[in-house]
Amino acid sequence: MLITDKYAYKSKLAKKDPLAKVIFTFIMLFLCLFMNNIFVSIFLIIFFAGFTIYSNPALSYKLYFKFMIIPFSFLIMGILPVLIVINGENNIFNIIDKYNIGISSVSLKMSADLFFRALAAVSITYFLALSTPMISFFESLYKLKLPKIFISLMELIYRYIFILIDEAALMYKAQKLRLGYRNFKSSMQCISELAAMLFIRAYKRADFSYQALLARGYNGEINTISQEYEKAYIFYILIFFLTIISLILKVTL
Repeated sequence: MLITDKYAYKSKLAKKDPLAKVIFTFIMLFLCLFMNNIFVSIFLIIFFAGFTIYSNPALSYKLYFKFMIIPFSFLIMGILPVLIVINGENNIFNIIDKYNIGISSVSLKMSADLFFRALAAVSITYFLALSTPMISFFESLYKLKLPKIFISLMELIYRYIFILIDEAALMYKAQKLRLGYRNFKSSMQCISELAAMLFIRAYKRADFSYQALLARGYNGEINTISQEYEKAYIFYILIFFLTIISLILKVTL
């Protein structure tokens, strides 16, 4: 089970209708990308961060910040090619004067818009991940009438991720017990051996898992018993209010 899934089961919204949460999330993602406004993006970041933490007693601001560190670091690296320009006109800051490499007002605005828009999209996605268990998410996809083969593939991939992680954890533990990773040379050797054997062992485990599915009547679709969920009209109300607030911010700022 992914760590986000563990927290999703502890959320106050875990028993709410997953279809409403999925529709709410997708509309908010579209709104965030369509508006393309830095103030709208900042508003959505603050709202969804606060809403996610408030609705999940297992989450704290510190823990949520840790979840955001990984996408934050990727975003910083991703905006550098947009932020730094070569032979730019009217640079507000020069990094290398000789080659006129620096940061212009246009590149600064573009990179800021891109950064906050992507961070808002991550915050919205985290809301869904930390409030909706994957089983409930797959149920909502069936209700949306997506192709069953597509959903079944997602379910199998989700399962095989854990097979890969489990095998890697077992091999790493075995190497540590045999005094592996005691120095740099030993670590490099252990990592290369782990990478070489991991695919083979994970493939065998995945094949055993597939054979188990066939033995239980698997025919290309994974059928599960649908759960009863609480109505969640609050999300449709939030769509209306957040859209209005975003439009006001877009027009006035």
